[in-house]
Amino acid sequence: MTKLQSLVFENCTRCPRLVPLVGFVLATLLLAGCGWLAERWEWNQKLTVEVLVDGETVSGAAVSYVRWQEANALDHYPTAYRGEATVVDLGARGLLFALIGEPTKYIAGYTLHQELGERRSDYETLYPKIAQFRGVRDVPPERYPLLVTFTDLADPATVRRVDPDDLAATFGPGVALKRITLEITDEAVTEGEVEAVLGWWCDLRTKQVRLNGKSGAITDNELSNTLGTGAFRVGGCT
Repeated sequence: MTKLQSLVFENCTRCPRLVPLVGFVLATLLLAGCGWLAERWEWNQKLTVEVLVDGETVSGAAVSYVRWQEANALDHYPTAYRGEATVVDLGARGLLFALIGEPTKYIAGYTLHQELGERRSDYETLYPKIAQFRGVRDVPPERYPLLVTFTDLADPATVRRVDPDDLAATFGPGVALKRITLEITDEAVTEGEVEAVLGWWCDLRTKQVRLNGKSGAITDNELSNTLGTGAFRVGGCT
């Protein structure tokens, strides 16, 4: 046996003692890379939409679940979101929907960051404070969720955008948006209200098509061609 072979053999005899340590280090790195050891911040948030109808206030509210996680190895902040749109019943005037999605996932940060003394982009200091916060605050108008209605509730393709500054243009004289509020709450996530009024929701979700019944590439800016079922509910059929 050469001197080099003897050295290699001698070192390798120590390898079994290193295996547990190496395994532990590799497992820790793997868990960290997958985010299993990452810090998470989660809360339930209630969006309430108040509307004036002939001088009387009517409102609707929905609670969603939001979870953020500290940055992973790619400097991304993984998230989770579950809930449904806020539905406001305006009686004979129709239904108003405040949609959910990316904007409402960030809405707590935009609404609360100044009060909590944090920059909105400082997720790892802002989001722990949001998770502990309790109370109701007005959502800034520039951060309002998308508002829509349907000219025919039975036909998803009839979805129409609603101007928050001019509800009367859609629902007639005497109708105006009063305010939209955000509350960090312990209430349970809202379930089933959207499906109760939009009978087609589960069918479209199962087919994985947009409100106009199409899938694949989006070729125009028609609202029914850009909105999917996820704008009304994130989650499975109830």
